[in-house]
Amino acid sequence: MSASLNDVRIWMTRYGMSSYFTLGVLGNLINVFMFTRKNPLCNSCSLYLLAISISHIFTANLGVVPTIYNLDHVDLATYSFIYCKLRLYIMHSSIMIGRTLIVAACIDRYALCSNYQRFRSLNNPKVALRIIIVIVIAWLCINIYIPFVTAFTENNCLMLGSTALIWAIYTVAVPGILTPVLMSTFGLLAIRNRCQLQGRLNGNRNYGNKRDYTLTVMLLSEVLVYILSTSFFPATTLYKAVTTNVVKSVQRQQIENFIIFLGSSFLLFINPSATFYIFIIASHSYRQECKRVFLRLYMRLTGRMNKVATIATANTLVNRHNETHI
Repeated sequence: MSASLNDVRIWMTRYGMSSYFTLGVLGNLINVFMFTRKNPLCNSCSLYLLAISISHIFTANLGVVPTIYNLDHVDLATYSFIYCKLRLYIMHSSIMIGRTLIVAACIDRYALCSNYQRFRSLNNPKVALRIIIVIVIAWLCINIYIPFVTAFTENNCLMLGSTALIWAIYTVAVPGILTPVLMSTFGLLAIRNRCQLQGRLNGNRNYGNKRDYTLTVMLLSEVLVYILSTSFFPATTLYKAVTTNVVKSVQRQQIENFIIFLGSSFLLFINPSATFYIFIIASHSYRQECKRVFLRLYMRLTGRMNKVATIATANTLVNRHNETHI
């Protein structure tokens, strides 16, 4: 059983993680392209989704690439002191930046439909940009302690003793409980407020309302996948810390290592890699917008756009000429 589980883990890493990593980076790059156009940048939620996609590119590269590399090479963390000290700091900062941006986007959606004018002021692109910058700087500063508590000893890179237990408790409390609770709470409040205000929306605001509704659906779909894909990670981290000094059989170690691999690697990085595909599945409008943008791009690259424009211009000139002679 232990050998077969190890083979399954290797197969899942080599083919499963490499596949969703490649598709994930490509998808997030498409998100970045879509959200950096002029119109999306005028919307605060679009800015958050842009920042989330950029953060997920870093997270996928920092988390998945080393895992795949370690299949056929010696883990850099076992012989590089600097890499050992910085690996977890950079990766955890990137992960928490992405998660906090999702929370901020949920708050933004709640603020959009809030009855309080001062709270609605958060729903502003300039405010969103400031919040994004603060989140990035804050997590880089908050996690600065990680290199100091990570031990590089006997070709191992890990946290020892009480430090490992404290880290596990933090992992359960903040990424495991607090973050999903905040996402879910503000997401549900945004839905409730929107339902209450739906009857008041009319006239010239219809387009904006549709766009905001689309962004809200995309964001809440991201929240759902986040909760499903990261729920194992805090539990496996805490279990690993609590049972560090327990004597285990080889078979038990193999089973536990496989479960920890699922929770701390395979499932954990699905969410950062699936963002674009979550968006296009959840939103018909986003699918159509992507089709329209890339069709125009394809026509421009192949020269068809210029031909269409030339024909249209020629037809216009002919029509004007005919009108002048009538």
